[in-house]
Amino acid sequence: MTIKAIMTMQTGRTRHRPLHCSRKLPLAAACAFLPLLGLPAFAADTDNKIEEIIVTASKRNQSLLDFSGSASVITNFQNIKNIGDIASQVPGFNIVDAGPRNPAGLVIRGLRLDEVGSNDLGGDGSAVASYVDNIPLQGYFVPPSFSLKDLQQVEVLRGPQGTLYGNASIGGLIRYVTAKPDLEKYSVRVNAEASQTKHSDDLNYDTDLVVNAPLIDDTLGLRLLLGKTENAGFIDNEYLLTGPAKDINNDETNQARVNLLWQPTESFSLNTMYHYQEINVGDRQAANESFTGDKYSASSRYLQPMKGELQLAGIDAEYEMEFATLTASMNRYDYTQHVRSDQTDLYIALDPTNEYYNLYEDLSAYNASNIDVVKDSVELRLVSPGDQSIRWLVGGFYSRDDLDVYMGDYTPGFGEFLGAELPGDLEYLSTQTETLDEYSLYGEVAYDFTPKLEVSLGARHFRYDDKLNVCITAYPTDRPASCRPGDDVSTGVLGKFSSRYKITDTHSVYFTVAEGYRRGGANALPERIDFSREYDPDTALNYELGARGNWFEQRLKLDAALFVIDWRKIQIADTVEGRYPIWINAQDARSQGIELDFIAQLNQAFSLRGNYSYTDAELTETVVSISAYDGNILPGSPDKQWSLSLDYAEPFMGVDVDARVGINHVGEIYTALNPDFYNYQKLKSYNTVNARIGVTLSNWRLGAFINNIENIRGITGKRSDETYGDQGKFEYITQPRTIGLSVTYKY
Repeated sequence: MTIKAIMTMQTGRTRHRPLHCSRKLPLAAACAFLPLLGLPAFAADTDNKIEEIIVTASKRNQSLLDFSGSASVITNFQNIKNIGDIASQVPGFNIVDAGPRNPAGLVIRGLRLDEVGSNDLGGDGSAVASYVDNIPLQGYFVPPSFSLKDLQQVEVLRGPQGTLYGNASIGGLIRYVTAKPDLEKYSVRVNAEASQTKHSDDLNYDTDLVVNAPLIDDTLGLRLLLGKTENAGFIDNEYLLTGPAKDINNDETNQARVNLLWQPTESFSLNTMYHYQEINVGDRQAANESFTGDKYSASSRYLQPMKGELQLAGIDAEYEMEFATLTASMNRYDYTQHVRSDQTDLYIALDPTNEYYNLYEDLSAYNASNIDVVKDSVELRLVSPGDQSIRWLVGGFYSRDDLDVYMGDYTPGFGEFLGAELPGDLEYLSTQTETLDEYSLYGEVAYDFTPKLEVSLGARHFRYDDKLNVCITAYPTDRPASCRPGDDVSTGVLGKFSSRYKITDTHSVYFTVAEGYRRGGANALPERIDFSREYDPDTALNYELGARGNWFEQRLKLDAALFVIDWRKIQIADTVEGRYPIWINAQDARSQGIELDFIAQLNQAFSLRGNYSYTDAELTETVVSISAYDGNILPGSPDKQWSLSLDYAEPFMGVDVDARVGINHVGEIYTALNPDFYNYQKLKSYNTVNARIGVTLSNWRLGAFINNIENIRGITGKRSDETYGDQGKFEYITQPRTIGLSVTYKY
């Protein structure tokens, strides 16, 4: 986290202009949705019922109607390519999209304080916990994107999930559930896709193969995924020192996954999974229109590639007894990343009067960083049956994170110009090693006071042991590296209360109060500095009132939620003595809003789905020392989001036809708290429209799609000119219009 502070700390501030942006949410108006629970069910064709949705992220299989909290479950992955496509279907969920090179910042219910900038090596903000099956992804230095191929479903829980998932869940949870082997039948699925993106000279290709094989009938099964994706870039660059280049932001992903399921008896099963994913990206998905005069041109002097390698391995054993089900999980997350970034304009802009750099007319610089992070985890839990009046679960969790980071700044030719020795053109080197141990115990109990009223309580006790060491060397030098160790131990208890009232078998309301937290840690400071050596966890307390139900013989499903979140002791980057980057605890913020989500089966052929969210997230206290003021809007999340899509599926002239057209709206986003922060800007709202159609005959499906039909150039993030100058600034942009064809064969 110390390296993250180095990459994200504010390097300059301007005069303060207070924002008059306090917008209180009219919560009372939203209550108008609650009386809908009393609507009578009208007679309808029961063949058009919406399928029941099962939530597994509660660590027991539950119908969504029985779940006390806000949840979205995605099961249809047709034309779903990335986490942004998932976010568009979930109210209150936004991503800070920096393209495939950088990790997407995950924001649920507005809980983000990090600036929206380049996000190099910055991770996902660590306010949303991410899991693949039972494998926790590391909060910082996460892989840029996890493949969405061959998944059973993706579950997004909104609001803090601290009692069950602990660290990094102050905003919520996203869980990718991989498809498991079918022990009864063989199957093969082959998919191939080609597409063309506007402003790109080449085609995009996407292929995958899925094989399911029962090795021993009803006992042992194997499921294999092989996939390859190649996307041509659409950004050109005429300013590279090596000469002009086109389509620099191309990317390629190769992946393989194998699941092996052994179920020798009805009561015991053992599932093992291994996932390998390699991604190579040519450069940022970013342009500098104000400098180049072209909307899809960059101005960096160096290509900025990224190579990442992700390996996930997990073993899940489940034994069903009469009184409970015992689950044991052993998991490993292993991620390595190599990335290069152009630093030329940062060196030029460091101090225009500093002749140390400016005397060298051919000055250029780049940063080369290597990251290696391994997370091992073990979890045991015991879950009671779900058909009794008292339901409970207890569990224990242990994990160890081992992190190694190398960050070097290189200035080619500068050492020779100075007549000094710069080893391999290396001028600045920072290394970080860190070991983090987590020990947690958790439990939940639910009791049915009446057949309609359920009340549940949950708690989690945690302990973190954090040991890190940061070493910094500036060349040329005869001095040894300056190393700053830091250690920290933190403990705490989190709680949860919820109640659910079932009005009818298809209508329910719930109320929940839940805590989430993000771990604290140690700051790497010289031993002579005896303050700010540690920072505390920040916590979120969520109050939520929700309702969900099905009407018209289960042809209409509607979820509604009102929430207020108090975010306390927020972690924010700062410096000591103007040079040592640290994390400190600032004051508090509040997020409140409304979320709506619905699916309507209009008739046998058409269905309509949509979602809407309004989020009012702002600071509630002032911290003058870091220029954070009461009423500042939290960065990275729009106040309004909505999406609407119409689906069609019906046999026609001997074939099955399916189609969808949808529109997604992302509201205005601020990139920082206020104008005192150098990267403060307001990103305009934008809409994207997508459409697809498919024809299925026997085992074959032929599909066509158009993404971003209107070719909207949405800006998803910016780096300002204050630190990097006119040539070094840029803006992350959405992918232009993409038209494609696909063919799928299933056996």
